[in-house]
Parts: sequence; structure tokens; C-alpha cells
Amino acid sequence: MKKRFIIIISITLLLPAFLMFSQDRMLEIYKNIAEMSKKQIPPSYRVTVNNRSFSEALKDLPPDILTGKGEPAVVIQFQRGKGVSIVIENVKKEYSSLFSIYEDYLKFSGISKVQNPDELKTMLDKDKLKLYSEDGSSVVIQAWDPEKLEKDNNYALFTFDKKNWVINKAVYFLDGNPYVQVENSYKLYGKYYMPSKIVLKNLADNTTEEFIFQDYRFGN
Repeated sequence: MKKRFIIIISITLLLPAFLMFSQDRMLEIYKNIAEMSKKQIPPSYRVTVNNRSFSEALKDLPPDILTGKGEPAVVIQFQRGKGVSIVIENVKKEYSSLFSIYEDYLKFSGISKVQNPDELKTMLDKDKLKLYSEDGSSVVIQAWDPEKLEKDNNYALFTFDKKNWVINKAVYFLDGNPYVQVENSYKLYGKYYMPSKIVLKNLADNTTEEFIFQDYRFGN
């Protein structure tokens, strides 16, 4: 009984030190992500995104909303400090955000959190990021919704590559059960290391969506 009591006391004493180490490591990880983001991500860009659902939806756009300057295309646009958004090119301005509902896919992939690290900093400041595991080549971060007060069983696990500090994989949990898995691929475009493909799998119904990034345009 005495030995068990000593073990419990030892764990209790070590726990604050462990939590402090974990918090310090998370801050260090965030700094690595932010520093690499500045090196590898341009201040702004636009890129066309090909997806089967997008292609079918674009065919059904009414002719009177088209500008006639070219075929309509779904584009991701990014500006540092503001993050990413989805617009349709070559349609009248008031209709350009028709596909903004698909921005959730970008949130699932996690690319906006790396390209605009302020999102991660907000989560870190609200104690909604935790180091889940780490090995020689990657770290896994557990993340909760920063808008919620409590950490619960609804969270995400982001796997970061420690060389480029981008998210290679994300798994989302609902009530502790995985329901969405995302895998991100990247390529070098000039000096920038950018997403080339996102594969999003709904684990509940075993369906997959694939998003291909083409024709990056850097700058305004």
C-alpha cells in the first residue's frame, strides 16, 4: 500500500512538468510550421482545382451568369493573413462564391492552417492543440474546435512531416470514432512547396473525393 501511494505521489509531481514540456514542444512545433510557411508559401496565389463533382456542377451553370471570357473554372485563392477561399472564374462577380460551401474540404485537409499559421496560433492560445505522438520523421497533433469551451471526443489528428512542416494526413473523429480521413500530396512549383492533390474519404459510407491542383498563379 505504501509503495502504491509513493507511485501515485510521484506521478502527481511529474504531471505538471510533463504538461509544461508538452506545451513548450507545441510552441516549438508551431514556430517551425510558421517559419517554413514563410519560406515555402507565396504571399498570394490562385490555383485551378479539378474535381468530378465540380466538373458536373459547372456544366449546369445557367448561361446568363457566364462572362463569356472563358470556360468557368473552380479556383482556390489564397492571401496571407486571410487564408483560402473557393471562387468560380469567368462568371459574373455576384455568382463567384457559389461553390464556397466546398471550403470545408480545405478545412478538412488542413492546408489553410499551414499556409495561414495564425489559425494554428489561435488554437494554441486557446489550449486546443496537443502533442499526440512524435517520431523521427513526423509529429501528430490533436486539435479541437477553438470555438468550443471544452475539449471533448470531437477532434482531429494532424500528421505533420517534420522536413517541410506540412500536413500529410488528417483524421477527424466524432464521439471518438473516425469519420473522415484526408491525405494530402505536395510538389515543388518553382521555389514553393504546394499541394498537388487532396484525397478525402468519408469513412462512414466509404466514398472518396479527389481534388487535383493545376495551374498555380503566384502573386496578385
